[in-house]
Amino acid sequence: MLAVLSPGTELRRFRKGVMPKVAVAVLLFIPLIYGALYLWAFWAPTDELKNLPVALVNEDIGAINDGERITAGADVVDNLVDGHDLDWQVTDAADASTGVADGDYYFAVTIPADFSANAISVGTDAPTSATVAVDYNDSNNFLASTLGGSAMTVLRDAVAVELGTQTADALLVGLNDAGDGIRSAADGATTLADGLVTAHDGAGKLIVGLGSLADGAVSLDDGAAKLADGASTLSGGLATLNSGSATLAEKSGELSAGAATLAGGMQAAADGAATLSEKSQQLSGGATALADGTAALAAGTGQVSGGIDQLLAAMEAAPAGTPASAFLPSVQKLQAGATELNTQTGAAATQVQGYAGLSAQFTAGVGELSDKLAAGAPGAQQLASGAAQLSDGAGQLAAGVSTAASGAGSLSAGAATLSAGTGTLVDGSSQLVEGGSALNDGAAQLADGSRELADKLSEGGEAVPVMSDSDIDTKAGVFAEPVVLDQSWQNEAKSFGEGFAPFFIALATFVGALITWLILRALPARALAAGASGIRAVMTGFLPAVAIGLGQVVIMMLVLVYGIGLEPVYWLATSAFIYLATLTFLALQQMFIILLGTAAGRVVSLVLLMLMLSSSGGTYPVETTPEFFQALHPWMPASYVVSGLRELITGGVDSRLWLSVLVLAGILVGSLAISAWSAGKQRMWTVARLHPELSI
Repeated sequence: MLAVLSPGTELRRFRKGVMPKVAVAVLLFIPLIYGALYLWAFWAPTDELKNLPVALVNEDIGAINDGERITAGADVVDNLVDGHDLDWQVTDAADASTGVADGDYYFAVTIPADFSANAISVGTDAPTSATVAVDYNDSNNFLASTLGGSAMTVLRDAVAVELGTQTADALLVGLNDAGDGIRSAADGATTLADGLVTAHDGAGKLIVGLGSLADGAVSLDDGAAKLADGASTLSGGLATLNSGSATLAEKSGELSAGAATLAGGMQAAADGAATLSEKSQQLSGGATALADGTAALAAGTGQVSGGIDQLLAAMEAAPAGTPASAFLPSVQKLQAGATELNTQTGAAATQVQGYAGLSAQFTAGVGELSDKLAAGAPGAQQLASGAAQLSDGAGQLAAGVSTAASGAGSLSAGAATLSAGTGTLVDGSSQLVEGGSALNDGAAQLADGSRELADKLSEGGEAVPVMSDSDIDTKAGVFAEPVVLDQSWQNEAKSFGEGFAPFFIALATFVGALITWLILRALPARALAAGASGIRAVMTGFLPAVAIGLGQVVIMMLVLVYGIGLEPVYWLATSAFIYLATLTFLALQQMFIILLGTAAGRVVSLVLLMLMLSSSGGTYPVETTPEFFQALHPWMPASYVVSGLRELITGGVDSRLWLSVLVLAGILVGSLAISAWSAGKQRMWTVARLHPELSI
């Protein structure tokens, strides 16, 4: 360690004078300058995007949705400005376009006039994604456009969330309307179900009534059959009775004639015969009336039987669902006929029974007369023979009366059965009518419920839009991407390398000048020794560097264009501007060397290089760097080199290029002038110049 501090070490020469000590301090801080300074400048540029000026134009005219005014564009503008993610400058379209072209704004965001209309268009027949137009200019700053693209993606997602609410609201309103219709349809379906239950109950009652009606019809048919059989038997007996009565009347006449010729002594027999003849006449008249009643009864029975057959035929022929009330008039008519038939049958039975009593009395009278005739007139053979025939006719008459009585009983029983069946039929018809009424009510409820169901389903169907497959695909696309970015560039860098080319070319020209002055002498001593003027001495050292600089530019441009593929918009102007930057940096560094000395001048050049790297705005926009670098930016030569090259390589030449040319030309001329002034003062040698405090 002591050997290090010995007078023979390299550090010994840094102990004397101020500049050596400054040089050592600079050496200690050079890594810090190149490391910490650069990291400081670009520590968190994305956190400082809030300082990036961006134009914001709102042309949205709004829209009406279900009577409510929608201003989605204004809402987006308010959210963006309040969010402070970028330095939003709300302006108009003309100022935004001019500002992006001139570099006042890094890019512009425009919300078009149909923004709100498109935001809610997913519920219409022409769904369209809302559009946000973004206008970039890479000649302002390539990374600014890149960061802007990322910011616009975030913006798009944020706006998509906002518009997604509008889109979902438009869809949900339609679904809610459809839900109302479906709920109303459900109410109609409930009414329909209630009607079905009522109809089911009515159908049950109808079935029971039809069963009772069928049973009554069977009983009515059986009673009618019995009534027909009894009527047939009664008709036969009455026919026999009528025949016997006729024979009896005939023979009674003959007997009366025979009795008149009989001896006058047979007065008592004659009187009895006269009385018998009278009774026979009455009996004959009663038999005739009985025959007529029997015929009417038979006709009524036939009508009842025919009515039953017609009713059965009508019931069998009736279509399914025919209301029972349709058969009620026939049933009531049949009931009335059966009642009348029952009444006539009872009257006929009474007549027959009375006639049977008269016949019995007549038979007894005839027997008594026969005995008297046999006792009183043994010689009246003709009278006896007639009495015998009369007795036979009376026997036949009694037999016919007995048969008629039997038939009348059967007829009465059949009429009773018929009456009972008619009652059952009436009860069944009543149940049928009740069931039919209930069924009719249920059918009415079914109709109302079906109509309500159809109406509400129709309303619900109208609330839900009818969409084709293409409509569904379109709306699904709009719903999935409610906002799209319409990005455009006034001047677009074709690649990442082209975007960064101005920065690296500026760095290359400065480093090229730095290396050049490592090889060449900034101020040749021979020129000073020859007594040349300051400007001549400076140009003696500068002109060789100019030639080398030209070679550097030519080689670099050939490689950049034909080797790497850089395609400047203005090829020759780019080359000339790079050569101007090279000359400027050569003159500037020459000035540092001539003015401060070789060692100090080169150190200052290195420090300037680092400051230009972090403050020229060649990478991130200068607004995203700390204020220290923003303050340095307009004073750094590389800031103007980068600005000019951006416009020449990417396009969009404006006043910034000419400003850059003037600044570089001014630095070039000013550096040469200062160098000439300093060189003029250095024509006289001093001890300090012969033994500088710091040398390389």
